[in-house]
Amino acid sequence: MWLRITAVFLVAGAGLLAEDSATLGLVIRKGATVSAVVRESFEADTALGVQSSFRDAKWVLVWRDEGSSSASESYDRLIVVAFKGDCSTVMPKSAYGNGPLGWTSTSGDRVLPFIGIDCDRVKAALMAPEGWPHSIIPSGLLARALSHVALHEIYHVLSERKHHDAEGLFKAEYSPSDLLAPVAMRPAGLAEIAGLPKR
Repeated sequence: MWLRITAVFLVAGAGLLAEDSATLGLVIRKGATVSAVVRESFEADTALGVQSSFRDAKWVLVWRDEGSSSASESYDRLIVVAFKGDCSTVMPKSAYGNGPLGWTSTSGDRVLPFIGIDCDRVKAALMAPEGWPHSIIPSGLLARALSHVALHEIYHVLSERKHHDAEGLFKAEYSPSDLLAPVAMRPAGLAEIAGLPKR
């Protein structure tokens, strides 16, 4: 069973840097609680995905909690990340609900640097046939699934694209195996989209 990861475009814009080195600030907005163990793995997987996708940009990710960054800090790009729902490792009793696993805010044709991840829907997607069969999911696997959704949405922000690819991380539909697979991206294709030179 395939589930939609439709990027719900809510509210306006950003542009992608094509420099040799760039700092990407990711600010975690207050909201759903994400355990320190899940968050650590999530941040590591997301950093790996961004760095492997945009290799020529040499992205350096800096993570901050909302309200904890200093006025003296600056980033080449900044994205605000919000988690929604139950982000614990306890799986729901049934795969309920349907809808996007994540979303990116927009205004008109402009893509805003605000993304969201729905933990309830991600865990429900993992319970689909051939998905995670147990009542508890290891922190690292939950973090990996959340990271896949975050990378998909980060891509929308950095590339300023609303549409999806036919395959890979940026396709519109994910299976449980897609969400649980190690991060594997296509740097040459993303570099082309980003306006960066191919390797």
